[in-house]
Amino acid sequence: MNYKIGDLVRFVDEPIEGHITSIQANDIIGVTDDTGFEIPVLKTKVTLVHGNMRLPEDDREEELFTKNLPFVGKGIFMAVAGEQKDGLAKFYIVNETSYELLVSIAEVSGSKTTGVFANSIPKHDYAQVYTANFSSVGKWPTFQLQILRHSRDLQTQTQPISKEFRVKPLDLINSKERVEMLQEKAWLYELDKVEEDIGLDKLKNHFISHRPR
Repeated sequence: MNYKIGDLVRFVDEPIEGHITSIQANDIIGVTDDTGFEIPVLKTKVTLVHGNMRLPEDDREEELFTKNLPFVGKGIFMAVAGEQKDGLAKFYIVNETSYELLVSIAEVSGSKTTGVFANSIPKHDYAQVYTANFSSVGKWPTFQLQILRHSRDLQTQTQPISKEFRVKPLDLINSKERVEMLQEKAWLYELDKVEEDIGLDKLKNHFISHRPR
């Protein structure tokens, strides 16, 4: 099995689950669990954990519950959770919208990228997409995010979200926000925020109008 950094795996012989944080020689991978410690283990001693392990009946129950609720068109976030003293940071895509999302995330390295996550995220749901150590926050990667929004109901047409994203060390000075889906606090980054393009002419007028007289 070809594993990659960020994959969620479970130990075959022990009740341990964590994310791959290093690929080592002799078919050994480093798996970091919730304690923040990296455990070396043979690839043959772990299995891949897929998605959020949702069952079909979960989706049917949710559909019945949300059928008469208003459609939520905005609210796609990258959430970074975890305590710096514990060492492990967890990256989530949080979908507060009524859209189903098709998400692809790649790690940018120069002019090339390496995929780290690709999956669908149901409406009003989330998925863990990456892990990293707080001790190396200055070396956290830049991500290329691509997100498609899908709805079976008639909605205004949306364009795919395509952008680069990186958490900067200074961002972690800001306060966390409570994320009910995760049942914990996290640093939140809005991914579907409309970027205002004021244009060159508007920028020029802005400076002219604010010039001291």
